[in-house]
Amino acid sequence: MDHGTVAILHGAVPPDASADEQDTLVQVGTIAQALKRMGWRSTAVPITLDLAAMSRRLKQIDPVFVFNLVESVGGVGQHVHLAPNVLEALGIPFTGCGAVALMQTSNKPLAKRRMVENGIATPAWIEADGYAAGAPRGKFIVKSAWEDASIGLDGSAVVDGIAAARRRMAEMTARYGGSWFAESFIDGREFAVALIEDPDRPREPLPLPVAEMSFVDFPADKPRILDYASKWDKESFAYLNTPHVLDLPESDRPLIDQMIELSQRCWRLFDLRGYARVDLRVDRAGRPYVLEVNPNPCLSPDAGFAAMLERAGLGFEEGVERIIAACLGSTTASARRRTG
Repeated sequence: MDHGTVAILHGAVPPDASADEQDTLVQVGTIAQALKRMGWRSTAVPITLDLAAMSRRLKQIDPVFVFNLVESVGGVGQHVHLAPNVLEALGIPFTGCGAVALMQTSNKPLAKRRMVENGIATPAWIEADGYAAGAPRGKFIVKSAWEDASIGLDGSAVVDGIAAARRRMAEMTARYGGSWFAESFIDGREFAVALIEDPDRPREPLPLPVAEMSFVDFPADKPRILDYASKWDKESFAYLNTPHVLDLPESDRPLIDQMIELSQRCWRLFDLRGYARVDLRVDRAGRPYVLEVNPNPCLSPDAGFAAMLERAGLGFEEGVERIIAACLGSTTASARRRTG
């Protein structure tokens, strides 16, 4: 059965792109194969900052909907909301979150401000312009305000004290450009809660099995963080020693329920759609804090989201069907099977 054409939208990837950018092409190929099995034809549409060219190409294709895999435009994460802005103006349905949700969640300090305003616990932080929220002190982890994929995170990202945090922010701005901020480092456990939309109940997303990031045999002087190497350097100690654990003990059930509730509150707060992942750290007292809200998380077959779909008993393809059903505003027969 031929359902029609789907445009798979993604940021253009140059030949010399880094590993995290090259992963975009893996996602494109994976989604294209899944769509083919479902009876859709697909065309990959790489985009640049020439948004007029993007509009013309989409009008030529005239897709039933767009599968939006854009994580950056022109290699800049700050532009992630531009593609859905254009799609909304053109009136073309697309998967995942809308432009406003993408802009607000991709700007990590802005997302944290909104969480604080709405009573969602997130670590205290300081920004380069001097703004501080909460009571930041002790150790900090310095992060990009906009870029994802752990850009700029390595063993030197965790520093001691505000002065060191400000020096690190200045160093990273000089090295990579863009905006950086410093977040109080929660020295504890790290988790990810993945959510997928039930098209019949869009405000109540289905939580997938919660994953804990495990830090195996880390030396005492090595920060227990998911840095760039742990995600993209397959030969590194960090990559080999940070497996995702999906079989959590029953004793963690109260904590799991609390983290799911926090994640669903983030979904409603930011008006998320389709699918998302919320990253959290839990301190030594067992208190969870939301680190980041990740709309449209990675759909590579070896990514955490795919593993969570499998563990939930949905499977990757049914997960994609649910994402499409949410985009089109209707529930497919397959997506009706499990609405629990």
